[in-house]
Amino acid sequence: MTKQLISGIYRLYDAHGDSFVGFSRNVDGTRKRLMFELKLNACSYKPLQDFYNKSGGLTFELLEEYTPNGVEDDIVLDAQLHARMYKWCERLGERTVRIQQSE
Repeated sequence: MTKQLISGIYRLYDAHGDSFVGFSRNVDGTRKRLMFELKLNACSYKPLQDFYNKSGGLTFELLEEYTPNGVEDDIVLDAQLHARMYKWCERLGERTVRIQQSE
């Protein structure tokens, strides 16, 4: 049985409530990759790596799961996720930074 990938909006946050928000077509894979890279001091998104290093650790949270309707292509899916990410950034406030997507 093939595991269904979960798309959605996520955040990484510290004990003070500061957070980075991003989106992914594969949230579980992104979580595993980011936490692995951050622990190795090898995250390609340097602002996130610096945030991790200063905070001493981050918590990963799935903010919203997004289920595509099956007709969307990758460009449309990314646009939908990007729009939802911006809404979450607004909702979470000024202590939030959006992650520059590389996926």
